[in-house]
Amino acid sequence: MLSRSILTGLFGLALCANAQTEAPIVTDNCPADMYHSQLQIKHNSTVRGYIEAWTDSPIGMDFRVVLTGIEGHESLLYHIHEYPVPEDGNCYATGAHLDPYGRGENPPCDIGNPATCQVGDLSGKHGPAFAPDDTQFIAEFRDYFLSNVPGNPAYFGDRSWVVHAPDKTRLNCGNFKKIVPGDRK
Repeated sequence: MLSRSILTGLFGLALCANAQTEAPIVTDNCPADMYHSQLQIKHNSTVRGYIEAWTDSPIGMDFRVVLTGIEGHESLLYHIHEYPVPEDGNCYATGAHLDPYGRGENPPCDIGNPATCQVGDLSGKHGPAFAPDDTQFIAEFRDYFLSNVPGNPAYFGDRSWVVHAPDKTRLNCGNFKKIVPGDRK
């Protein structure tokens, strides 16, 4: 009987741990707000581009990612990070991926179950960036787990995004800024 109680307790803990890592679908986004982030001009990286976010609905955010300068037929990773890029442009000062629900990096994100991924793991939820030499990577997708409302744990508007090499080296980064909708690229 005692072992049954222990097993039941462990099962309950496992369910609680899983519940803590699932991100809720954001249902209160502001359709009037748009954000843009331009990657820096860095002498030690060929990767350039931008990301934009907007929505026409309170549920989820639409994203457009455009990258150039992807060398060597690599698949690059891109994430929203905890902190903005400081004035010195140091991409390593942006902290970890945006992860307000404490999911952590392991196991890797399952693209088929995005609610269980880190909120900021855009390439994990929507696919890595790949483009043959001299071409652009362009992706558009809707993410249901990010918020444009300050105070929401999944708010990204005052944070940064970082493009990583496959070995997680930080290649380039930029800060999100709120823009006027007519300024969209």
